[in-house]
Amino acid sequence: MKWLLAGLIAAATVAHAQSPAQLPAPAASAASAPERLQADVREAIVRVPARVEDAFGKPAEGELLVTTFRPAGPGPFPLVVISHGRDSDKRADYKRPRFESAARYFVRKGFAVAVPLRLGYGELAGAGDPESSVSCDAPRFGSALHAAALQILAVRDFMAAQPDIDASRTVLVGVSVGGIATIAATSAHAPGQLAAINFAGGHGGNPEKRPGDPCQSDHLRRLYRAYAESNARTAAPTPTLWVYAENDQYFGPSHARRWARAYADGGGAVDLRVLPAFGADGHKLFSTGNDVWQPLVDEFLKPLGFEQPGSLPTPPAVQPLAGEASAPAGARSGQLAGFQKFLAAKLPRAFAADGAGRWGYASGDDALSRALALCQRNIAPAADGAAASACRLYAVDETVVRSTP
Repeated sequence: MKWLLAGLIAAATVAHAQSPAQLPAPAASAASAPERLQADVREAIVRVPARVEDAFGKPAEGELLVTTFRPAGPGPFPLVVISHGRDSDKRADYKRPRFESAARYFVRKGFAVAVPLRLGYGELAGAGDPESSVSCDAPRFGSALHAAALQILAVRDFMAAQPDIDASRTVLVGVSVGGIATIAATSAHAPGQLAAINFAGGHGGNPEKRPGDPCQSDHLRRLYRAYAESNARTAAPTPTLWVYAENDQYFGPSHARRWARAYADGGGAVDLRVLPAFGADGHKLFSTGNDVWQPLVDEFLKPLGFEQPGSLPTPPAVQPLAGEASAPAGARSGQLAGFQKFLAAKLPRAFAADGAGRWGYASGDDALSRALALCQRNIAPAADGAAASACRLYAVDETVVRSTP
């Protein structure tokens, strides 16, 4: 365990000591096949070189595929890095992770967002599997999380070198293996990191064979404590928020509580939230429960200087819906057809429109944000990066609402 922490801190120190000129420059923002990038949040793709070792010391290297999002304007923007989880059976099938709802939430708070695809997943599966724990009976969690954490820090350093990024205001976020890897990366106490958010973090879970009960939970408990000890060694501990659900099928709440206690016992600053059961598997809360977690994160980040809310409140009601008669005034045929689809959708639901005939509707989790995003999908920002969209929420659930862009 000591070699893990020492190596992580040493690698992070070397990376942070580099000047911006020594860091790799962004590659051309192009994917292997044409993709529609969301212009209103300035979505782009860059490549970040990384090299790590697996549990047996075998090197894995390549260029991490990193999706970035930015608010309008020149910046500088605070930074969020969002780290994905793991499915060992399907890791070669991973697509470019975007976490669009979460990314839009953080963009609304003023952050630039980086979402990397790490080595061993998707198009990078050929690099090996440095995050494998090898065995359930004798797992090598330390080496797996060391590899993941180094990649998170590499992306953080790459983004920190960009001229529109304020790296002195950085937050690391991760889900599942990406959650505990985020806590591992936080142990390095990277300059400028103000907080970490761990959604359902852990390793070695299997909802089919061992629902809620991961391999060697005590091993993870010891790692969490060691990460806290390392983080608290040289400065005030970094505030961390941990979000789990009662019905998490990978890491049940009893494990989450023991891990959080171990982290606190190690000197770490932890705010644990175990939420009520969510859907069939609370492990999916981060990706499909945005309406649940976004207000919690707003609350957590506000005392740290991030006061702009990212969660979207329902705008004030104007009047109840009256079927198609409530369609926007002067709606064109396409917009009217979209409004009819909105009326047929299940609650929760939202409809957004602008004055030029554009529209979007969505139902379910994060409906307000997704409706706005669909309306704005063909609206590019102005040349100076300023917002150019006039889309606004027009109807939510059973009411016409009063909203501004």
